[in-house]
Amino acid sequence: MPPFDKNMHFTLTPEQEQIKSETLAIASKLSAKDRTSRDRESRFDADGWKMLAQAGFFDGFLPEDFGGKNWDTLTKVIALEAFGYSCRDNGLALAVSSLVWTIFPPLLTFGSDEQKKRYLPQLASGNCIAADGITEEQSGSDAMAMQTLATRRNDGYLVNGEKCYIGFAPIADLILLFAKTDPNAGSWGISAFLVDANTPGIHKSDNREKMGLRTLPMGNIAFRDCLIPHSALLGSEGLGLSLFNESMEWERSFILATQVGAMARQLDSCIAFAKKRSQFGKSISEFQSISNRIADMRVRLETCRLLLYKTASLKDQGESITLESAMTKLTLSESFVASSMDAVRIHGAQGYLSEFEVERNLRDATGGLIYAGTSDIQRNLIARLCGI
Repeated sequence: MPPFDKNMHFTLTPEQEQIKSETLAIASKLSAKDRTSRDRESRFDADGWKMLAQAGFFDGFLPEDFGGKNWDTLTKVIALEAFGYSCRDNGLALAVSSLVWTIFPPLLTFGSDEQKKRYLPQLASGNCIAADGITEEQSGSDAMAMQTLATRRNDGYLVNGEKCYIGFAPIADLILLFAKTDPNAGSWGISAFLVDANTPGIHKSDNREKMGLRTLPMGNIAFRDCLIPHSALLGSEGLGLSLFNESMEWERSFILATQVGAMARQLDSCIAFAKKRSQFGKSISEFQSISNRIADMRVRLETCRLLLYKTASLKDQGESITLESAMTKLTLSESFVASSMDAVRIHGAQGYLSEFEVERNLRDATGGLIYAGTSDIQRNLIARLCGI
């Protein structure tokens, strides 16, 4: 049995309380905008993104050498949880998480000094939007199945292939591209690149309509004889899979931190509604079917928060979190779906109507079962790490 870690204390420090309070205030300003119409029109909140950057929120995820605040991992997830509570735009929340977990870590770990100086300030200021180009039509969790090729030449790499279901693809300025540089080298044949999205030969699709998370643009990026310079290589040639695996641990563990905040807001909303709504001469909160759903939502919230904080704490201590990463992703994603369904049932007809913003959480939550590794993949990983 794994030992209990006595060094894990999740009482927030004064600094973390302040960061939480400041984040709640920043995100509440974003929530004042018309979310329903943006969801209906699949429109990204570009002004909100810039406002968030100008408020210095992204700086917390960067080291001091690049003008950052150098938050530890636990503080980062606390800030993101607070953001998810106050920001009712789940698409924007996912966009924030995508930047800080899929773009920042590989750039900070593998980027050259020149690449860091060039891209990190632009990303943190909101002037540059980056897309994570890994997924292909026949290559999702199985990264080795990717077909995009980057052929090395004297004048650079010639890239051909297409990436699919990429967040930010239609409006991206920068692409973190994964491609095969040596198809015969197996796991050492994949490399990563930082590619200017305006490079000739790159074709970005229009925004693809989807079930939820509509305010985060998604599309395809095609590369047709696209020549990129040698300086675009991130890390060394052949390290792409290692880079992806390290980046995926960050993403899988913490990309749903904002959903914990959304679940807390959801719970507060359901409690308030249940107390106010009356049927058969009494508050519906007195009906056991309603109170049981509230209880289940609270248990899910606390379970998710503790698992998220534990995983972040272990990461800060330099411990392996391969198992915790999969468990966190699985638990948070499925819990948000379950609680969102409970919220719809508690609200009844209002829960089903878009204008009350209850059903949107259910649509948005469903995406969490898929991106950053499906629930089925997480269960396979957990079982394997349990020795099965």
